[in-house]
Amino acid sequence: MKKKIIIISVSTIAAALLIGAAVCLILANKGLLSAYHPQAQAKEGQMKIACVGDSITYGFGIDGWKRKNYPAQLQTMLGDGFCVNNYGYSGRTAQSTGDRPYVNEKSYAQSKAFQPNIVIFMLGSNDSKAYNWNKENFVKEYKALVESYVNLESKPTVYLMAPPPVFAVDGKVKYDIEQETIADEIVPLTKEIAEELQLECIDLYALFEGKENLFSDGCHPNAAGAKIIADTVRMQISKDLVK
Repeated sequence: MKKKIIIISVSTIAAALLIGAAVCLILANKGLLSAYHPQAQAKEGQMKIACVGDSITYGFGIDGWKRKNYPAQLQTMLGDGFCVNNYGYSGRTAQSTGDRPYVNEKSYAQSKAFQPNIVIFMLGSNDSKAYNWNKENFVKEYKALVESYVNLESKPTVYLMAPPPVFAVDGKVKYDIEQETIADEIVPLTKEIAEELQLECIDLYALFEGKENLFSDGCHPNAAGAKIIADTVRMQISKDLVK
């Protein structure tokens, strides 16, 4: 009897370990067990691109996220003449008064230390949450954050990206994100700030409006959506480089 109990216990533990390992693999594949992307060192002659943002930049929820987040796909599209680094950090806000300010993260310091030639900047989705939103403060701090890149020693070309729409799943938008605030406040304000600072604005809201099928959970683009972002950025960069 004791021998049988021991055999059953070992089998149960082994099964639990296998299930746990499988769950970990699934979560890791979707980028749910890591907070940062490894950063590449630019080779001599490469143009350096810093992709700054929240979970959309990071690649949250994308199957095969390490290879299929939009900065990784952008790197593949642009080729060896460029070094593209992903400084996205999930859940972060442009506002220092938000629940998780981007400026408090090492990603922010790393992205500036990289001294990029090009910055792709997208924050705002998490600022839309009711407990974070303050229009006046958002404008002030978003602008200051952007200017901290504009004024880098490397004098990068900075592109602002208006965040994409979010879609309800089972009648509710996830993560406390407010769709109306994004549509009616954050997108127009991003365009206004871009115009004021004489920067290009890439409008992901217009690009993805009505395209719920390109999102994994209503809020985060899937691999196909990330590819569209990467290709849109590639086209904008390519167009500007030949001017």
